Amino acid sequence: MHPVKLISREIAKNLVSSFEKIDDNQIEKAVDEILKAKKIFVLGVGHSGLIGKILAMKLAHLGFSSYVVGYVTTPPLSESDLLIAISQSGETSTVVTLAQKAKKLKGRILAITSHPNSTLSEIAQISLIVPAKIEQINFPIFALLGDEEHKNTSGALFGINLFALFYGLICELAKRTGQSPKEIDLRHANIE
Repeated sequence: MHPVKLISREIAKNLVSSFEKIDDNQIEKAVDEILKAKKIFVLGVGHSGLIGKILAMKLAHLGFSSYVVGYVTTPPLSESDLLIAISQSGETSTVVTLAQKAKKLKGRILAITSHPNSTLSEIAQISLIVPAKIEQINFPIFALLGDEEHKNTSGALFGINLFALFYGLICELAKRTGQSPKEIDLRHANIE
């Protein structure tokens, strides 16, 4: 099998092992926070920011008022709103600074990070801890980007895990809000 195909096995093994370590109670709290939020703001940089934009889009498809922090059309955050702050390290300065600001504005903060004792987790009311790389798994092909010490590898694996997690959250939110695929499709962009 071609190495480009084999990398999917490394990533899939890490994804499954990572999901086994995510706390069900944390997922439930995250779902509850999203359901009760008036507006939802998604914040992240790098891989986290790119994958976060997908979450914001899919939340909008479910009818939630969701926004990406930094877009020119993003409205102000207020007391009944939720900031989903994403940072693998939990120490990304932009994310931490804006989470602190959102907290001062009396917004709720949901941190999504790999580090439960990070600055971001300390700021947030709720943390959803998502592992990036499982130590017991070897990555002979993916390791060309670096080992677990390298940000490129951990950031990429965290992003892949987020992608799957966010689609899982969207499916659960669709079920809990009674959304049909037809209703979701009606909110999809039609001038693409």
